[in-house]
Formats: sequence, structure tokens, C-alpha cells
Amino acid sequence: MKNIKFLAAIFLIFAAFTFTSCENEPIDSAIDLDDFEPPTNGPTVFKADFGGETWTSTVAQALISGNFISIGATKADGSTFSFLVESNSVGTYPANTNILAYTPAGSEYGYWSVNFANEAENTGSITITNINTVNKTISGTFTYKGFWSDLDNTSIIPVDFTNGVFTNVPYITQTETGDTFFAKVGGTEFADVDILTVITDINGQEFISVGAQTAALDDMTISVRSSLTTGTYPITGDIAVDNVQAICTMNSVEQQAVSGSITIISKTADHIKGTFQYVTNGTSPFTVTEGAFDVDY
Repeated sequence: MKNIKFLAAIFLIFAAFTFTSCENEPIDSAIDLDDFEPPTNGPTVFKADFGGETWTSTVAQALISGNFISIGATKADGSTFSFLVESNSVGTYPANTNILAYTPAGSEYGYWSVNFANEAENTGSITITNINTVNKTISGTFTYKGFWSDLDNTSIIPVDFTNGVFTNVPYITQTETGDTFFAKVGGTEFADVDILTVITDINGQEFISVGAQTAALDDMTISVRSSLTTGTYPITGDIAVDNVQAICTMNSVEQQAVSGSITIISKTADHIKGTFQYVTNGTSPFTVTEGAFDVDY
């Protein structure tokens, strides 16, 4: 289940694909609403049944990024559906190895398609029925059992989401966001197909984390304390005090960076650019060189 843990770690990126309930602006500045042209092949629809009612979105949008499809939908009260599916093509995919989530208005937690007490449990599925590359829309269906994501609260019972439908949801591609990531591991290019940037909490401190993943599901995450300005910061491997950190997973082996550095070349309120190089722990450590990132967050 390495991949679902990677997806869970970057779940906050879903906020990039939903709208605020009070104004017509995306939460993530990397997303330009002008990129989402109104569909010409019919209206956008996103709805699902649960709790004896039908939930219908007021706005929905998607992003196809390498080997991932992200879909977000919201309604006026601020409640949202957010999906992250490991795919870039039509087909049916199990809910428990991807993330389908409903978040009630005003809550930081939601009903996820993963039972973390039993990750192998079949919780449903999502089907991508059509990706219209001419009109740039995506359509499909979904049904899943959602488990409350606050693992410290086990009293909330699961919710069944049925008759889920999304039709003609406009999408953009990763290349249109302008984000870039590059690195070599042992002299071989880390050929990422997905880049995801989030604000995360590490040991009670806020970090900007840039995650990248290859088609083989190897992944790498570079994290810098959000309060940092331009400059070069050392990696020592002491995650309790380091201002910058890095993790690399290759062939399902995850290792923490224990030496090296990350350089912030430029940083604004919503964009960061830098370079990095590091060596990990482990009996066969990874040597990462020529690292570079240029992303919105």
C-alpha cells in the first residue's frame, strides 16, 4: 500500500482543484480560471447520493497530471468532493487504492475511500468513462464507502456514497501549470511524471513540500520551512531541527536524506524555485544530484 500512503501524504493538494464558497477564485494561484473553458458538448454535472439526499455541485474542475487524474467539486455551502486517481485514461479503478473523499463544509476532515484499519477492504470504485481531448472534459461514475479521516475519532460511522456521476468536467494538464522538477539518483535521471506541492506540518512546523513521482511509482519529496528566505540550507538528517529535509523512495525502499543541502533561489507568497543535492541513509544510500524545482504552492 505504499502508493496510497503517498497519496494520503499529499491529500491537501486537492484544495488546488476546488473553489472557495464565497468568491469565484481558485484556492491555488497556479490554477487560472481562464484555462477552464465552458464545455461545448453539454453542461458540467457532478452529483452523488448519500444521507437520503442528492448532493449536486455548483462548480467542478479537473487536472490530468502525468499518471494522475485529480477532480474537485464544490457547492455553495463549502462542502467538497475531491478525487485523486492513479490513471490518465478511461477505465474502472478501485476506490481503496486511490483517494475519493467528501469533506463537509467547515471541516478539516472528511469521508475517505480508504479504511486505514483495513486498507485491503473493497470500498467501491471510480470509472472514467470518457476523456474528451478536443473539448478537454472528463466524465465518469463512482460509488464508495467513506471512512472518517480523523483516525483519533473512531465513533463516526462510514457513509455510503452512491449513484455518483460527473459529466463534462473541464480539465487542464500538468504542463499548463508550469511546474518543473528535475533530479538524478545515482547519476540516472529521476523521470517524474507528476509534481504535487503542498503546505505540510512536520513536527509542529509549517513546510512547503514538493513531491514528485515516476511512472514506476518511485517518489521524492523536498521540504523547506515556509518561513525561510533565499539562501542555502544544510541537511543533517536531524528532522527535529533541520530547516530543510528530503526523502527518496526507489523500488519501494524509502530513505531519509542525512547530508546535503537545499538552496532557495527565489520565493514569493505563492511560488518557490530552488536546487538541491543530498545523500540518504541506508545500507545502499541514494545519491541525489542536479536537483531543481520551480513550482507554485
